[in-house]
Amino acid sequence: MQRSIDLFRLVDIADADKMVKSYPHEISGGQAQRVMIAMALALESQLLIADEPTTALDVTIQAQILYLMRSLTKKIHSAVILITHDLGVIAETADDVAVMYAGRIVETANVVDLFKNPLHPYTKDLLNSIPILGAKRKRLDVIPGSVPNLIDLPPGCRFANRCRARVKHKLSICNEIIPDLHPLLPDHQARCWLYYDHDGHKAPLRIS
Repeated sequence: MQRSIDLFRLVDIADADKMVKSYPHEISGGQAQRVMIAMALALESQLLIADEPTTALDVTIQAQILYLMRSLTKKIHSAVILITHDLGVIAETADDVAVMYAGRIVETANVVDLFKNPLHPYTKDLLNSIPILGAKRKRLDVIPGSVPNLIDLPPGCRFANRCRARVKHKLSICNEIIPDLHPLLPDHQARCWLYYDHDGHKAPLRIS
């Protein structure tokens, strides 16, 4: 019991000695997230995997949870793998990012480089679809098409059927062969034929 109380205090749960006796329906969503983090920390692991840790939380509580996770990594000297669809959370929290599409990594980079200079067409489309405060648009950008059936994946690049860069540059190989994850810039990789010839040799970077 004392161990549980100590963990509750570690994740900044107020009145930990009383809260530890509460039922789940008696606590808020933000408190429940803190309890889940405390449960994970009980294992004393060097790696914490957080899958959508801010889902269903309002912006204020979300910021508190993200701050808590950052501070805990310093306190207990652990690392965090954060799984999320929220690009704002990534920008605020992550050091390095791996962008995935249909179960495959398509781009990796440090968080600053990824937002400043995205290379994969999917990453570019994701960033372009984010509303910008103060920017006037008739409608938001969207990615055309739909995600492929994961049970019956197409040959070649899994993003090919939605990729405007493939159409623009007439890259038929995209529908035939899955490209490797290639280093294109220092500590920046992308899985895309846009930057390579058909033999897999590096070609001049094209503007997509």
